[in-house]
Amino acid sequence: MTRHLKKYFFSVLLVFSGILLKAQGYQAIQGSPFAGSTAVFNNPAASVGSAYKWDLTLFSVQAKMSSNSPYIESGSNGGLTMNGDVRSKFFHANIDLSLFNFLYKADNEHAFNFGIRARTYNHVKTSAFHYSDSINSFHSFLIENDNAPYLEGFVTHTGWLEADLNYSQVLFENNRSKLTGGITLQIMKGISGAFLKLNKVSYIESKNGTDTLFNFTDGSGSAGYSSTLDQNSFQDANKNALGSLGLSMGIEYLIYNNEFNGGTGNNNLNYDWKIGVSLMDLGSNKFKPSVNSVQLFSPAATITDVLVDQKFSGAANISDFKDSLTSVFTNSASIVNNFKITNPTRLIVNVDRNFGNNLYVNGELSMNFYSTSSYTKYRTRELNLLTITPRWETIGLGAYLPLQYNTQGQLWIGAAVKLGPLLVGVHSLGIFAKNPTMNGGGYLLLSIHPFNKRNVLSKMDCPK
Repeated sequence: MTRHLKKYFFSVLLVFSGILLKAQGYQAIQGSPFAGSTAVFNNPAASVGSAYKWDLTLFSVQAKMSSNSPYIESGSNGGLTMNGDVRSKFFHANIDLSLFNFLYKADNEHAFNFGIRARTYNHVKTSAFHYSDSINSFHSFLIENDNAPYLEGFVTHTGWLEADLNYSQVLFENNRSKLTGGITLQIMKGISGAFLKLNKVSYIESKNGTDTLFNFTDGSGSAGYSSTLDQNSFQDANKNALGSLGLSMGIEYLIYNNEFNGGTGNNNLNYDWKIGVSLMDLGSNKFKPSVNSVQLFSPAATITDVLVDQKFSGAANISDFKDSLTSVFTNSASIVNNFKITNPTRLIVNVDRNFGNNLYVNGELSMNFYSTSSYTKYRTRELNLLTITPRWETIGLGAYLPLQYNTQGQLWIGAAVKLGPLLVGVHSLGIFAKNPTMNGGGYLLLSIHPFNKRNVLSKMDCPK
């Protein structure tokens, strides 16, 4: 890898990883009327349902990750290691940073929201293999996995900048219910994209005395990244990044109980039930491929695993790495057409129940449209699946206990607190973790808005 490419990668890591608190989801406040301007990250209709006339989120950051393999080993010799079980390994992570997200309600029927975000999604998955600390080369890896039918796996990375333009309004209202709708236009720039895919690369073992060699028999693959990663600086990468558009839309339906609100009039705080449905992140980011991006077909039968070790140990930069990779396969072709990485398109159903006395329970079902395992397309997805969040919340204070069952079959118990303008939370407290695996993450949000409940309520319309 060239020096300037290393420098750029380190810059991206500092921006997106250095801000971790230990990603789409400020999970504690989903469905809350106190979520402010960040509520549109979950449902574009939520801005007009805000408790505030205006809200400025100075910054918010969240990270979420899920894995079944890397963990921190305790003890004097502890450190980052990996489970050795023979199973498929995965790691999924997303990070979201927003700056100066601003909500303004022209009146209680119309609202506007604007914000700037940086987002990245990263997915890694492999076929089943065995890992041990004694593996120090490709040859030793195949010795440990000589019974595996083939090698298969993928890596997908995408990172982009995004400006969100949101509008929402009341569509229907009477003394028992209210329906609102909203839409968000996402203006995006693909800053970085990368992928690596191996598709059923098979091999056979041959012995000559005490020596063991492996020859490859079948399979294909691809490897590439965006040309923006060849630039000398972030400014150059941003200048050469390709633009695209995304879209999110949603509705919210509020049901009021006249006995519950004591005849004080309906507003965004004293609903009985709130039901939201949203379609999020339609679209994809486009990238121009680097000259080092390549498709690979049919491994060369004359190439052994020992030769593979030798070829890659001599690779001094990314161009050498490509040459080494193509020499392992009989046929290869440069990737010259722009490639797309699909955004995490999903359908979200959110139900919020108000029990009075500042007590609420929120339930959310998030259904991804795409799997990341496709070998012909590059896709991303969210980790959220089913979440139940009891909360106690006022304008200035809040305590939250999200319980999540994610797409990887993991059960997380999280926690969050709100103290004035500050919200801090973690996705998983690690209660059910046997080892401190790299799971969970956290979020931090700092927002400014009116904190006087009487003034907030006085600005809400009574029923027409």
